[in-house]
Amino acid sequence: MIFRPLRKIAICAIALAIVALSVTVFPQERKASADIENFATPWTVSVTPSSSLLDGQIINITIKTDVDHPVDTVNAQVCRPGVQYLPSGGNDPNDDFGLGGANCPLTPVSTSGDLRIAAQPSVGVVTADSGYTFPMFVGIGTTVWSDFEGAEQTLTCDEFNPCALVVQIRGEDEAGDYRWIPFVAELTYQTYDPVAGCGGKSPDSLSAASSDRMIDLWVRWTLEQCKLPGAQTGAAVIQTFVAEELAMDFFSSGDTDIAYSAVGYEKSLGFGTGTESEPIATRDSVAIPVALNAVVVAIGNGTPGPGGQKIPYSNVKMTIDEATRFISGSYSGLEPLRNEFLNRNPQIAGSDFFARSTVNLGATAEDEATSWFFTNHFDVVRPALWKVPDENQFGSERAMERGTYSQLPTANPSFGGVLDLFTGRTALDRAIKRLLKSEYGGVWAVTDAASANALAMTPAQISYDSDGANFVGPTQNAMVAALPTMITTTDGQLMPDPAKFADSSGPDVDGQLAYPMTFVEYAIVPKAPLVDDTCSPRSGSQDVMNKWLNYVVNEGQANLPGGMMPLTDELKATAVAAIAQVGTGANTCTPPAALSSSGSGTVEPPASPRVVARAAAKSTNAAVVGVTAANTQVLADAELASALADMGSFQNGSAMTGLLAIGGLVTVFGLLVISSMATSGKLNIRRRSGNS
Repeated sequence: MIFRPLRKIAICAIALAIVALSVTVFPQERKASADIENFATPWTVSVTPSSSLLDGQIINITIKTDVDHPVDTVNAQVCRPGVQYLPSGGNDPNDDFGLGGANCPLTPVSTSGDLRIAAQPSVGVVTADSGYTFPMFVGIGTTVWSDFEGAEQTLTCDEFNPCALVVQIRGEDEAGDYRWIPFVAELTYQTYDPVAGCGGKSPDSLSAASSDRMIDLWVRWTLEQCKLPGAQTGAAVIQTFVAEELAMDFFSSGDTDIAYSAVGYEKSLGFGTGTESEPIATRDSVAIPVALNAVVVAIGNGTPGPGGQKIPYSNVKMTIDEATRFISGSYSGLEPLRNEFLNRNPQIAGSDFFARSTVNLGATAEDEATSWFFTNHFDVVRPALWKVPDENQFGSERAMERGTYSQLPTANPSFGGVLDLFTGRTALDRAIKRLLKSEYGGVWAVTDAASANALAMTPAQISYDSDGANFVGPTQNAMVAALPTMITTTDGQLMPDPAKFADSSGPDVDGQLAYPMTFVEYAIVPKAPLVDDTCSPRSGSQDVMNKWLNYVVNEGQANLPGGMMPLTDELKATAVAAIAQVGTGANTCTPPAALSSSGSGTVEPPASPRVVARAAAKSTNAAVVGVTAANTQVLADAELASALADMGSFQNGSAMTGLLAIGGLVTVFGLLVISSMATSGKLNIRRRSGNS
C-alpha cells in the first residue's frame, strides 16, 4: 500500500546568505612534518584511517602482540608533529609526552576530538589474531595552553597542518624489560571549506541542492575538481542542503542548476512538483548517474570492551523478518524474535539494546527518497509483518497495516513510539557523540550507507533465507549485484524493485547475493542551455557544467566518500550518453521585456537563484521542534540557520562548532524558518501527486 501524505511539513531551515569577500582566499601549502623513525618493538600498531580526516571523525588504533611480549597499558593522544618521542623505563611515559607539556595539549584542538585515551587491554585480547582495537575521535582546530615552564604553546591540526598521533605502549620488550615505547603516526586532514579551498567560487559557478547525505561527496569533489588541469578558476558548484523533495522543487523552479536525487521526477513520490496550492511545472531534464548508495539499518555507539573501553559494534546480523518487525514496531515489534536476534549478536546482548540517547531508533523526518525506499521494501517483502504491534501502548493504531511513505511524520498509521525522527544527520551524530565513554548500548537508525559511514555507524547484514543464513551487507559487490534487479522509470532512472526479494532467499547474481536496498544517486540537470535572468546564455556556466559532469563520472568515481560505491562500466556509459544531451534542449525562456510588452502590466524579472541552506553544525543539545498528533518526536539541529552556500567557510556535518576563518572577510545574514508541524493545524499545504 502507498499512502501519499496529504500535508507537507516544512521541516527545513532556510538561510539567506549575503557574502562579501574582501580578500580572495587561496589554499596554502600544507606543512610537512619531519620524518620520525619509530622504535623497533615486538608488537605492531596500525591506525586507520590516518589521512583526509574530518572534524569529529573516528580513527581505529589496533595493537597486536604475542604471549611472550605482553602489553598492559596504552595511552594515545594527538600531539605536536616533528618530535622524536622517546621511550621510558619508568612508571610513566617520557616527559615529552606529558599532558600539558611542550608537545601535548591540555585540551583537544576541537570539542569533537578526544584529549587522551587510556586503556589496559587484557592479555587474551591483545594477543588474539585480531589484536586489540579501540576508537578515538580526532578534531580539526587550534588549542593554546601553558606548558610546565609557563610558556605558551599552540597546536593546530587542519588541512594545512598535519599532527602526530602518539600511541605510548607499556609492554615487555625483547630484552624482557617492561618499557614505554612510543609509536607515532602522522594524521592529515581535509577541509570542510571547499569554496575557500578552491580560492573562492568560480565567477561562472553553478548552484545545486540536495539532501545532506551528499555533503561529503560535494566537499571531496569540489576540492579535487578545481585543482585539475584545465579546470575553471574557483569552486565549480555552490551546493545547499535541504530535504530531497525541496531540492527537486528548487530545480523545477529554476532556482538551482543541479539537483541530486535518487528518484528525480518519479511519479510515485511527486518530488519537484510543488504543493497542491502552489504547483510547480517540471523542468526538461537529464538524469545522470553519479554513484551507488544504499538504505541501511545501522547501529552506533558501542559495547563494553577490555579496560572499560567502548568498542564499536561490528558484524551485526538481522533476518529480514527481524528487520521488518524492528523498524515497524521498535523493540516491541522485535520481541517475538528477540532471543534469536541476541543469540546471533552477543555484543548487543552484552550491552543495553538502546543507549540512553535522544535517539533510540531514528529516521529522517524530511521528505526523502530513502524513506520511500525502506518503507516500500518492507511493505512489499514482508507485508504480513509490516504493521503496528498489536499492543495496548499503540492505542487505536494497534495492529494496523503500514504502507509506503517518503515523509514519515505524516505516515498513517504513525510511527509514534517507534521512530525518533530528526532533521539533518547532525542531530543523529550529536545523539551518538554526546554519550559518555562509559555509556554503552545501541543508537539505531534507518539511514543511507554514506551517512552511516560518516557517523561511524555499522550497517546490519540482512538475510532473506528462512533459516537465517547467507547474510549480505552493503558491500560493493553486493550493491553491484542489485543493479540487474532494479526497474527503469519513465525518465530512465534505475530504482529498487522489492518484489525481486520477496522469496525465501533473495536474488543471487552470478554467485553473489544482492544487497536489497541499493539505489543509484543521480545528478538532475537541465536539458536546455543555462540562461540568466534576462534569458541570455550563461556560456561560462555551461562550460563549467560540462567540466563538472565529466569530472563526476570520471576522476570523481575514485574520490567517493565511504559507503558510496563507483558506477559500473554500464552505468558510466549511461552517464556519458546522458551528459551529451545536456544543453541540447530548446530554450523556452521568455525575456522580461517581452513579458512587459504583452499588456499584462509591470512584470519583475525572474528572481536570481536563491541561496538556501541548512548547516550541518554540531551542537551540544538537540532541540525538539515539533511533535505530531501521534507524539512522533522530531529533532532538529540548533544551528540549522547557519548558511553553507557561498561561504568563505563551511561547517562540518559531523562536528564543527564554529565558522572557520580562512583569510577572507565573510558577512553572513541568516534567517531561520522552522515551521510548526502540519498536524498541529497551523499548516494547510497540500502536496500534489507527480506530474509527467
